[in-house]
Amino acid sequence: MDENEQRAIEERLKDRLASYHEAALLFTAVTAGLPDLLKAEPRTPEVLAADLGLKPEPLRRFLRGLAAMGLCEEREDGRFVLTPAANALTFGNPSNLSEKSFVTVGQYWMPWMSMMYSLRTGEPSLPFALNKSVADWRGARSEEGRFFFRYVAKEDLANPGGIAEALGAVPDGAVVASLYGGYGAWLAPVLNGNPSLNAIVYDAPPVLDDAMRLFDALELADRVQFLPGDILEEVPVEADVYVLKSVLQQRDDDAAATILRNCRAAMAPTARLIVHERLMAAEPLDDPDAIMLDLHMLAITGGKARTRMEMETLLANAGFEITGDRTTADGMTAIEARRLDSETQG
Repeated sequence: MDENEQRAIEERLKDRLASYHEAALLFTAVTAGLPDLLKAEPRTPEVLAADLGLKPEPLRRFLRGLAAMGLCEEREDGRFVLTPAANALTFGNPSNLSEKSFVTVGQYWMPWMSMMYSLRTGEPSLPFALNKSVADWRGARSEEGRFFFRYVAKEDLANPGGIAEALGAVPDGAVVASLYGGYGAWLAPVLNGNPSLNAIVYDAPPVLDDAMRLFDALELADRVQFLPGDILEEVPVEADVYVLKSVLQQRDDDAAATILRNCRAAMAPTARLIVHERLMAAEPLDDPDAIMLDLHMLAITGGKARTRMEMETLLANAGFEITGDRTTADGMTAIEARRLDSETQG
């Protein structure tokens, strides 16, 4: 490596390290509800401070930080107004930037900073850093959970191509099930693309409450059945296609195997299972995103990104045979499998 390459790497890393400024400003703005207040009407720091129970002068300095990011402007009369670009941070906007800033800083920052704990123990660092398990952090109607699942839902709605490729051909009249995939928002474009299909969303009860509201808003609720439960206990779902979208990567091998066995117990011999997630490349450096995903699972959930061979072994041990796989446009892999009948196993 020559001196210029070394300098370029150092400058890139310095820029990355300095990005905490803008991440923290975004998180604070979203948490305070500033984008929605400024969208409603331009306001002075004094008025905003009174509305939010804050101090005017620190808030003025904070707003100028947002202005430096191009998110608001200070008028001559001292009022601040939201810029068009910052509309992406307001409630109800199709962008998931607001949710991403909340999730990334509020849920992921401290566990990543505490990764030494994972390196020492082999356990996820999120419970150590936040004093809550990931299930507690995202469940029980917590605001953190709602932000997380809204973030995932908006991502699914904005990028429908990958899951459509993952499903492949689905016969008319089939039932497609989203298993522990949050709101199952990826089902919306699938249902819109084939009016004969119906769907099932299977997840924890608090998640389903918001999922019902989403599909009602999308005018698809009459074609979706919402089933509550725990995928680690059972999968009481009758469907033609069962989809685990980014589910197994969040669990260790034992929990992932339990999920697959529960799926197999629910499936008819003709049913298909689709596992859709990012796999670790045979040569890991060929896919840096998969490496970062793997580290994210290490810190947050205790899961991991698996290789194609690891996934094949996991499925085989749970009583499945792989019938095909394909890389989708989003860089993920869809593995299709069918259950092995007991007399054909082993």
